Amino acid sequence: MDKQTWLEVSFTLPGEQAEAVAEILNRYAHQGVVIERDKKLMKVFAYLEVNEKLEHNKQEIEKAVFYLDKILPVPAPTYRMIRDQNWMAAWKKFYKPLEVGQRLIVIPAWVENKHEFRIPIRINPGMAFGTGTHPTTQLSLELLEKYVRAGSPMIDMGCGSGILSIAGILLGAAHSVAVDISQAALRSTMENSILNGVQDKIESGQASVREIRSGRFSISQAPLVVANILLNILKDLFDLGMGELVSDQGLLLIAGVLTDQVKEIEEKALEKGFTRIEHITQGDWSGLAFQKN
Repeated sequence: MDKQTWLEVSFTLPGEQAEAVAEILNRYAHQGVVIERDKKLMKVFAYLEVNEKLEHNKQEIEKAVFYLDKILPVPAPTYRMIRDQNWMAAWKKFYKPLEVGQRLIVIPAWVENKHEFRIPIRINPGMAFGTGTHPTTQLSLELLEKYVRAGSPMIDMGCGSGILSIAGILLGAAHSVAVDISQAALRSTMENSILNGVQDKIESGQASVREIRSGRFSISQAPLVVANILLNILKDLFDLGMGELVSDQGLLLIAGVLTDQVKEIEEKALEKGFTRIEHITQGDWSGLAFQKN
């Protein structure tokens, strides 16, 4: 990408707010959003191109943050002008191969795989809808590595970059229904599935629980369902019937939950007929595996 002037937008805030703010920034920062740990907090930052849409995009971000603040306390954004930033060079400096679990490695699209004993997942981080750097994505990948059923289908709720569907296929799943409410996320899923040569095994669409249950996709149930989403949205999805997407004795893998929220999501899962079979952690975040009774 040519050199350009960018406006950096950044927030420093707790984990749950960080995920929600990143979702807002993703709508307007088309070069990507980065989430980093900053001591006990998370730093979320993105870059807006300085052009005729800049003021409109700033206003839209601030409006969305204003409404979010009524639900979750969110500080005002910090702005900083970045001149002559070669953006692709910045991405290439930031993203390095990342080993996850026992068998996986997340590799930026431009990097050669030199880890012959690990399964490479190639990701273009330009859209940053789950690049593998966030603990919740890593927890999800660790659980997938353990619980994917070879030759069986899976369902990926809130697929983002498609990284979990791609990992599932590479680990042996036969097919993945990958849904998200964001068209930008779905474009990222398709791009990354092509990078990994699994596009013929991933069926994506702008949808949620209702659309899958209604028969819009090739399957309406699977022995494995994954959801790397914030607690409040997970609870809503349970109430919409996410548990019905899991076939009898099937597995539901959940991440996006802070450790102090585990009891809350466990109670919701139990209410819907699930039993926890595993709980793993990374920092303040938890990943959970449930089995349908």
